Amino acid sequence: MKHQFRVIILGERETRLLSRILILLNRRNLKTNHINVSSNETIGNVQYVLDLECQEEQLIKVKKLIEKLIGIIHVYSSRIEEKNSRKNSWKKIDLPLATY
Repeated sequence: MKHQFRVIILGERETRLLSRILILLNRRNLKTNHINVSSNETIGNVQYVLDLECQEEQLIKVKKLIEKLIGIIHVYSSRIEEKNSRKNSWKKIDLPLATY
């Protein structure tokens, strides 16, 4: 079963780092829903935020491959919960008003 994951990659400022990451994802046939790139001028690091749709086993394998690339500092990943899931749903509670 496929789930949505958010992967945050911290890397050094290299010109071809994003293309190498996307080649790895393309070879594994992973669906990329969203890509965001931001850089920090003072430190010289780049942050890549990717939203992927894949199985958890595939994510673990790709995460290990990305960590082995030259210029990668760290890779974080988390699961994106669906909007209609039971964990994120709010229950409407009717509380009686206290009158004095």
